Amino acid sequence: MPSLHLFALYITASLALNLTPGPDMALTLTRGMTQGFKAAWLSVIGTFAAGILQIPLVVFGLAGIFQESPMLFELVKIVGVLYLVYLGLRALRRSIQGKETIATAGTDSDRGVFWQGFFTNLLNPKVFIFLVAFLPQFVDPDIGPIWQQMLVLAVSSKVLGLLNGTCFAYGASRIRVWLSRNLWFLRLQDSLLGIAMLGIAGYLVFNRAPGGRG
Repeated sequence: MPSLHLFALYITASLALNLTPGPDMALTLTRGMTQGFKAAWLSVIGTFAAGILQIPLVVFGLAGIFQESPMLFELVKIVGVLYLVYLGLRALRRSIQGKETIATAGTDSDRGVFWQGFFTNLLNPKVFIFLVAFLPQFVDPDIGPIWQQMLVLAVSSKVLGLLNGTCFAYGASRIRVWLSRNLWFLRLQDSLLGIAMLGIAGYLVFNRAPGGRG
C-alpha cells in the first residue's frame, strides 16, 4: 500500500483528472444530454471495462521493468512530471480559448453504446501514456513491492472514474438544457484541472527527497 499522504495526493489528482473534459467525458455527457441516463451509464461501464484490461498491461509490465532498472524508474518519473506540466498548461489553454467539447451523438443500441465507450477509452493512447507517467510518481520502492503499489493506485483510479462517470451520466441526463446553454462549466473544469496538475508537478519536484523518495 502506498504511503497515506501520497495516496491522498494521488486520489486528489485522479479526481481532478476525472473532472476534465476529454473523449470519455464528452461521450458520457453527450449520451446523457441526448439519450438519457441509461445510455450514458452504459458508456461509462464500457470505459471502465477498458480500464480493467489496461491495468495489468501497465502495472505488471512497468513493475517488472522498474524492478530491474532503478535508473529507468527515476527517468520515467522525471518524464512524468514534465507530462503533468504539459497537461496542466494544455488544460489552462483550453479554458482560456473556451472551446466546446460537447458534440452530438446518434442513437445506438445498448450494445453499441457500451462498445463505443469501451473502444473510445481502450484505443486512446493518451490513457496508457498518462498511466505510465502518472503511477510511478506515487510509488516508493522502500515501502513495498512496486507492482502492489501500482495495482492499488490503478484500481483506485478506475473505480473513482466509474463513480465520477456515473454521477456525470446522471447529472447530464437531468440538466440537458442547462448544460448545453452553460458551457462555462466545462471551462471551469479545465481551469481547475490545469491548476491541480501544475500544483502536483511542483509538489513532486520541490517537496520530495532526492532519488524520488516520499
